[in-house]
Amino acid sequence: MKRITYFTHVMLLGLAGLGMTSCTDFLTLYPLDKVVEENFWEDKNDLEGVRYGAYMQMAGTIEKFIAWGDARSDAYEYHTINPDNSDYREIMLANPDSTMGIYDWGAVYTTINYCNKVLSHGDEILENDPQFTPTEWQQMKAEVTALRALNYFYLIRAFKDVPFTFDVINSDEDVRTFKNTLQMDILNTLIDDVKSVAGMGKSRFPKDADTKGLMTNTAIYALLAEMHLWRSALREGRLAVVSGEPVYTQEDVLADARSVIEYGQKALDALALQNQQITNSSYDRNTSKKDKYGSGLENADLIKNEDMDGDYQQNSRSIEVNSFDDIFVRGNSEESMFEIQFSSSDRRNSGFMRSLWGFKTDKRFLLAVSNMAVDNALKNLPAGAVDCRRWYICADGRYLNSEGIRNLDDNSKFYYCTKWLDCTFDRASLNGTMVTDVMSDISVTSYRNWIIYRMTDVMLMMAEAHAVLGNYAQCRSIVDAIQKRSTLDQTTGLSKSTDNNKDACIKLVMNERLVELLGEGKRWFDLVRYAERIGGGTNPDPREPQFFNGADGVSQMVEDYLAKGAYSKLKSNMKSRMQNRYGLYSPIYYRERSANYYEIPQNPVWNREKGDNNNQSGS
Repeated sequence: MKRITYFTHVMLLGLAGLGMTSCTDFLTLYPLDKVVEENFWEDKNDLEGVRYGAYMQMAGTIEKFIAWGDARSDAYEYHTINPDNSDYREIMLANPDSTMGIYDWGAVYTTINYCNKVLSHGDEILENDPQFTPTEWQQMKAEVTALRALNYFYLIRAFKDVPFTFDVINSDEDVRTFKNTLQMDILNTLIDDVKSVAGMGKSRFPKDADTKGLMTNTAIYALLAEMHLWRSALREGRLAVVSGEPVYTQEDVLADARSVIEYGQKALDALALQNQQITNSSYDRNTSKKDKYGSGLENADLIKNEDMDGDYQQNSRSIEVNSFDDIFVRGNSEESMFEIQFSSSDRRNSGFMRSLWGFKTDKRFLLAVSNMAVDNALKNLPAGAVDCRRWYICADGRYLNSEGIRNLDDNSKFYYCTKWLDCTFDRASLNGTMVTDVMSDISVTSYRNWIIYRMTDVMLMMAEAHAVLGNYAQCRSIVDAIQKRSTLDQTTGLSKSTDNNKDACIKLVMNERLVELLGEGKRWFDLVRYAERIGGGTNPDPREPQFFNGADGVSQMVEDYLAKGAYSKLKSNMKSRMQNRYGLYSPIYYRERSANYYEIPQNPVWNREKGDNNNQSGS
């Protein structure tokens, strides 16, 4: 393999750096460049080794997932104090480029290839290893099928149309046979594939880190709920056709919305069962007091924040935010459905979070607080309401003396997300309705888990689906429940919204997702889905000419969410740069295209490449 591509990162070579004890026989008996692979697949330990390797490989791609899913969104401002702040600044200014290494997707395809390896060899190991039972294989097959789908789901949300295969990749020649597959075709296949194994995974594993760090039934159902949410949006934005008969109907859109609610509820039910099993096991779990907060959903019991029911004004003028500590600091909480584990014992660290959100002037992400709200009131809340999420997700850099932040202009506010940093979160001291000295210490951590699915994320997926279905009261009820958990006076109605129309309720959900899921790598994907649902335009889609190109959705999304705060002066530039739905997606890394002899076409909006000397940009 003299000319190995960046796309493949062939599985056998990639295993060398994973350090999996179950693969010791494979790594020690054969030179890596002369491996006879069929001598490796002998028993279930080999299968489990590659399965664990897929998760370890995926852990190395999280920074890319964050950049693809968050960096261009209204949650952040570009650095005005450091104009040369790497590629991230240009991405935030709607100037992504195909030479930026952040768009190299090779590592994600490596994870997928590990999954393909496991799925292709499972049956033969079941036949050859008497210690490997059909039930074990069925559970592993469900888990790995969902993990593969999740990684492809990241790719189609980030790049739209991508190379797609369930076949194992062993050489360059295997890769060169690939052609791009349309996003919708991939999504349809993924939904069907995961549905075929839904409910067949494990409810939990013996260890907490595996229960929350591997794809259990609750994670599989959460993935299905989100994929249906996306398909409902893609179909809705393509109801109108340029000519001919409609391809999708309103019933298609509604059917997907109903599936979001169905699988979302199954995810909540599976999580409740999982937590009950953990509580009754020998493994120590925090068992925080929980409350439904009136959501109307079964098994939507949120971790309760103490002292937030109004008594704070009479007792100690201090409040304890249990949910933050359980979900983000300790990790693997009762609300967690799937999170990537980082630990020193596995030689996996999450230090990249410091480079994205740390407290220095050269860090990538500054929070666009003006797009959320001012002071302690966040979006959707009535005047005077105090939301504790404002304290623990967002720190004002002027008042922190960590890592040289005092060098900033004291008259300017620079806000940073603290979810993924090692912060000592004390009880919040109250001065009227304002909060001071929330963070008593900020230090360095490299082992904070990265959460992919958790309870409130799924609840808000269901709320959006209810908005699509016209169940507006149910949509508002879910949003209110999530807000109420974090609001001081929990007897007060929160959103105060009585709008009985879809657009208002979807915006209610979008505003809540901005605050609740801030800094969790989801906001840009949410904005893409919002724009795709609107769709429209006057010109045909470059690759699917039966549909319009989605230009109306892009324009409306920019008006509703990006034409504010630091981005307000860039509104016209963003509209002209993004043009149509393809502008919502990322450019294809130029080395991926050259390695495949330009068989992978470039995203037609970003079709000018610095690295393309042959001018074979493709469209």
